[in-house]
Amino acid sequence: MTTSNSRTILISGATSGIGRATAKLLLNDGHRVIGIGRDFSKCNFDSEAFTAVEMDLGDIKKLPDQLTALAKQHPDINTIINCAGQGRFGSLEEFSYKQIYKLMDLNFTSHAFVCRALVPQLKKLNHSNLVFIGSESELEGTQKGQIYCDSKAALRCLAPALRPIYSGRAVPITSSYLW
Repeated sequence: MTTSNSRTILISGATSGIGRATAKLLLNDGHRVIGIGRDFSKCNFDSEAFTAVEMDLGDIKKLPDQLTALAKQHPDINTIINCAGQGRFGSLEEFSYKQIYKLMDLNFTSHAFVCRALVPQLKKLNHSNLVFIGSESELEGTQKGQIYCDSKAALRCLAPALRPIYSGRAVPITSSYLW
């Protein structure tokens, strides 16, 4: 059941962890949730207010077209919660070049792409929200979490950069970084 105060919220990483828990909480609060995830076969939200969008955010080459289509299909999105991510740990030299690309693509680049696709429509609204779920690990870094910490630090820098001022007035986007 949606209310007059309900929002249409896009959540990446909606099939597990923080993303899934957040989606359930928001559905219970009467919001409409559009969840992005790789595989919803083991994840049932059992709500008419939930729309599952199967998309692999790690497949960067496909994302621009997929996200453009998503933005056109759901012009009513007024909140984005970026939860998708993966924790992979080891010293820098333990990662292959491909593993570094994949972790940075999923944990950072995909979120930048989601925002790139949807921020233009968010700017047209009276009020909208961008939320990034981070990790305390990016504050200091860890010896076995170098690439993971770097990917989360990049998100931490992206969030405030998406609060631009145009012609002396703030764009009506509230950007938050949570850890």
